[in-house]
Amino acid sequence: MERLLTDILFEFLAACDVAENKADMAGAVRNVSEQLGYDHFAMTFVPLAHEKLDTYFIWEHWPPGWRERYLELNYFHSDPVATFVRQSDQPAVWSKLIDRQPLKSKAWRIMEEAGDFGMADGVTVPLHSQAGLTGLFAVAGKREQMTPNEVRLFQIVASSAHNRLTELGSPKLARSSLTHITRSESECLSWCVAGKTDKEIGVITGRSQRTVQAHISNLQRKLSAANRAQLIAEAFRRGLQR
Repeated sequence: MERLLTDILFEFLAACDVAENKADMAGAVRNVSEQLGYDHFAMTFVPLAHEKLDTYFIWEHWPPGWRERYLELNYFHSDPVATFVRQSDQPAVWSKLIDRQPLKSKAWRIMEEAGDFGMADGVTVPLHSQAGLTGLFAVAGKREQMTPNEVRLFQIVASSAHNRLTELGSPKLARSSLTHITRSESECLSWCVAGKTDKEIGVITGRSQRTVQAHISNLQRKLSAANRAQLIAEAFRRGLQR
């Protein structure tokens, strides 16, 4: 990860550790997004198909007027980015998603109107708990051409913020910072943080892809991470990666 992005990440994780409420966390997320040129963000639980989004926001910082329009016209269930992320369980950069798949007229209208409100591009990230997909996090702004490393940064930010908000809402015993990580797991973790796939890590380290997958799975279990984004966030938070 680029040095500037790493510095932004460390600053954010430090803010996470001292955050005492949702407002503190929203401020930390806003600091990250604005440093990267994206002024708007939101985090929400996922409503059922017959439900509206109104009561599911965790917090949001959308452009004036957009929240009201989005909710009034019940755009969530026709939002092509939200639909893709929920179905694929993968993050989506808005502009890339639009370029690679045909959209229905309402979906096009939603994205065009988002641009009119100053959200030319953004990324939406799935949020997970042990029960599976829990919610969505989105950040957007006038700036286009989000880099892959910025997408990865926002994945970590989304996962870390979601975890911290969960802790603040349901206080738990502090997770041990003395989790034992083997040398092989640590090596795989470093390459995972660098953005390498299991296959690429296997080639680099001389291990089979299946062995790498086992190490990553063990790491996720040890660090209570539901996916790679959470794994990377926890690795930084616990000082396992610098």
